[in-house]
Amino acid sequence: MPFLYFLEHLSVAFGAIAGVLAGRGKRVDLFGILVLGMVTATGGGTLRDLILDVPVFWLKDPNFVYTVVVASCLMFVTARYRKTPLKLLIFADAAGLAFVAIVGTSKTLSLGHAGIICIVMGVTSGVAGGIIRDVLCSEFPSIFRIDFYWYATAAFCGACCYLALHLVQGPNPINLIVSSALILILRLAALRYRWRLPEFRTHEDTHTISVDKLPPVA
Repeated sequence: MPFLYFLEHLSVAFGAIAGVLAGRGKRVDLFGILVLGMVTATGGGTLRDLILDVPVFWLKDPNFVYTVVVASCLMFVTARYRKTPLKLLIFADAAGLAFVAIVGTSKTLSLGHAGIICIVMGVTSGVAGGIIRDVLCSEFPSIFRIDFYWYATAAFCGACCYLALHLVQGPNPINLIVSSALILILRLAALRYRWRLPEFRTHEDTHTISVDKLPPVA
């Protein structure tokens, strides 16, 4: 669908912007910024296509590379001369997540895979690029932190919503819009109200005594 193609370019653009803004304060040059933009924007989709054994989307259509380069360069120049608020990074990251997760879900469904596989591929498409970006920036991947608030969870809910809508009314651009909007709203609301899943804590974690609090050895 033409709208799906447009949505995929939009997801790549927002992903590139999020990748560029994540490079703030890392003392990287323009080439490094382009790399961060590229891996953030295309990392999830590349992994998805390799797993599904289909041509990698940006190798098949180089226009996606142009979209990444243009979005990254524009953000690079803008950030050098204007203060970029943290809210812009948050929104770009949330929008990139929303669009790429639904594109991944839709593409997997069009290949005839089961619903659970579509959900897994949708979530993978949404989060893998950010994981690669964080590793390159020498940071612990954000989606594994308890204070990152419903990142993969929002993508999961959106993918489920897309499948439900497709089951009810078949292929329809409205499905893409509604499910993408759901991810964006859930992600921003989770950040606003600090929604998070239960933390994994073992019995030992709960009852561990700090070394600093142990009595001195006689």
